[in-house]
Amino acid sequence: MSQNSDPEDSSGMAAMCFSQCVPEPSQAILDARASETRKLQEMNPDARQQLITSLSRYLLFKGLSGDPIDRSKLAKEAFPPNLRDARVTNAALREATDRLRNVFGMDVRRAPPSVLDSKHWPAKYKDRLYVVNQIVDDEQGTHSKALHGCHVDSCVEKGLLMLILAFIYCKGEMKEHVRWLDGKVLYRLLHSLDENVPAEPSHRKQRGSAGTGAGGGSIVNMERMDDPMSSAGAGGVDMTPNVDLALDKFVHLDYLVKKKSDNAGGDGVDDEDAVSYAIGPRSLLVVGLKQIVCFCAQVMDQEPDPTMLQELSQHNADVDEEPMIEE
Repeated sequence: MSQNSDPEDSSGMAAMCFSQCVPEPSQAILDARASETRKLQEMNPDARQQLITSLSRYLLFKGLSGDPIDRSKLAKEAFPPNLRDARVTNAALREATDRLRNVFGMDVRRAPPSVLDSKHWPAKYKDRLYVVNQIVDDEQGTHSKALHGCHVDSCVEKGLLMLILAFIYCKGEMKEHVRWLDGKVLYRLLHSLDENVPAEPSHRKQRGSAGTGAGGGSIVNMERMDDPMSSAGAGGVDMTPNVDLALDKFVHLDYLVKKKSDNAGGDGVDDEDAVSYAIGPRSLLVVGLKQIVCFCAQVMDQEPDPTMLQELSQHNADVDEEPMIEE
């Protein structure tokens, strides 16, 4: 999400667009030990080329699908079968990342330190890697608009995500240094903006599946979008996203984190559908809290709170971004 300094774009509206150009400070991928780097360099040239090519292709496909990458599974999923025991994961990952950056303008990053250094986040995020777009945009967000504005469902998806992030940030309850928003409250808030969104989440057994990655299906009914008699063109019900599917998808892609709520049902029995949502590692990385604050202010036609922005800037300035070394 990039907040442009130019207050208005060609349409006369304030220019703000979803992007990965102004990410929050993040840890780089783990550096390789000297012995590991030497081992990779001494590998048979053909085998080494095969390894880097295979890993680069894996990272690219993960970046296109949006799927998070589990570093602990890289050797098993991305290495050629004959090289899975080579123990050069970090060194190979470094070279594959350099190739991805030089050719496609993409980078591979770990979660922000606020996630890595906190004991309140699930351990699985410590090994997560994300392919992010590092191409520098202009003040009008030309690159971001071209990237995310060519498909209607992508626009709707990013708009819904920003609304959810804003609601979590503004209405969430701080628990163990993380803001959590009850799922039922989230639905009521979304329903207050669009009456076509259900006021309550559907029961788990009634919900579909968002599948895996960006290929899990659109959260908008694209068949009706293509129907000339549809109300989608007028911003009707066909433009309303399937929030159930969207939330599943955002959780799968690490834009959101979901946990079972402590709330019990009215009869004192735990409600299996009671869940809460928090801003996920990918949102912190590619959107950032500053952009969420600016988005909230723009929606309310106000200037961002300078005190809040200063606190966020100071927090970012205190972050130690030195890469870690780990076997």
